[in-house]
Amino acid sequence: MNYLNALLDALVGFVKRNPILVAVIVILALTAPAVLRGLATLILYIILGFAILVVVLLIALRWRIHKVQQQVRDQFGQQQRQQGSGFNPFGQQQQQQRPHRQDEGEVTVHKTTATPEKRISKDVGDYVDFEETKE
Repeated sequence: MNYLNALLDALVGFVKRNPILVAVIVILALTAPAVLRGLATLILYIILGFAILVVVLLIALRWRIHKVQQQVRDQFGQQQRQQGSGFNPFGQQQQQQRPHRQDEGEVTVHKTTATPEKRISKDVGDYVDFEETKE
């Protein structure tokens, strides 16, 4: 029921916005039905052609997306083969060489770079002297 009301409201809105066009259509329907039938057929063909064009474009877009996905998948697989990674997209994992595990309690120290410079200059801010008091 709501659908019919919405359709009727849309039709009334169209008539309000285009009264001259509606009058021409009514006059053609009464005086020259063959011309009106030809116009209706032309409009139908235009709508049908537009629908076919949309379907063809959607199919072409889907095909193009599939091709791009395939190219990305191939590039990913090629990079994985070049790097020698153990990842295999088909679910089989290759055995990776693991680094030697340290014994428990063994400590390794790596020297890092010197402390980084301060990002804020020394001129920024004020220094306030303070004393700790015990109460």
